[in-house]
Amino acid sequence: MQPSIPGFLRGKKELLWKDQHVCYNEVEKGGLANLNDLYMWMHQWFQKEQLTHWAEGSRYEDFYLHRIRGDGVQENLIWWRALRKINPYIYYFIKMDWQVFGAKETEVLYNDKKVKAHKLGIVIRMWWWVQIDPFNKWETSFLNRIAEWLYRYLLNTEMEDHRDKCREIARRLDNELKAFFEMTTSMPMPRSWFPEEGYKWVKQKPEPERFTNLPRKPDWQI
Repeated sequence: MQPSIPGFLRGKKELLWKDQHVCYNEVEKGGLANLNDLYMWMHQWFQKEQLTHWAEGSRYEDFYLHRIRGDGVQENLIWWRALRKINPYIYYFIKMDWQVFGAKETEVLYNDKKVKAHKLGIVIRMWWWVQIDPFNKWETSFLNRIAEWLYRYLLNTEMEDHRDKCREIARRLDNELKAFFEMTTSMPMPRSWFPEEGYKWVKQKPEPERFTNLPRKPDWQI
């Protein structure tokens, strides 16, 4: 059998047990957001979680469509595919599809200054799997005949633990993404390193006491 490429699901019925679906999450948002900051935030989140593209490049896209209509309205369709390698025989796999519609650049007044944003609608759909034997190496070894039996009877407990860990990563992404969009989350989330909705940079309040209360040496000691 030809080795598979990690990051692609195997469609053969007899191999479905190797691509175990864990969960599906969907985030839908309408209103204001900065698409550029959202893209950078998502890219850095994937890197923080040690997720890589199957081709091991710096990007995650398998498909990127960017279209601007005559009236300036923007549409995007983006497919991201990423992996987290646990060991040579177990990977976590995420399939993420972005759909941006009706997006138009605008300026909004925030903290007494104009900042750039997009008025848009966006849907981000996320599917998660645990992949077993991603390169199909078992197909060319003596384990081929007992691989599924080995999984069902000896590895099932371990795989349940991997499904839970993969589900936890998925839940974290779902909550942090909703926190970015200022939506309700299933648990309290700390503030992201990016501003909410990508454009809400908070000005630092001046602290004059930091300067006025500094101890000063006499001039003759300087």
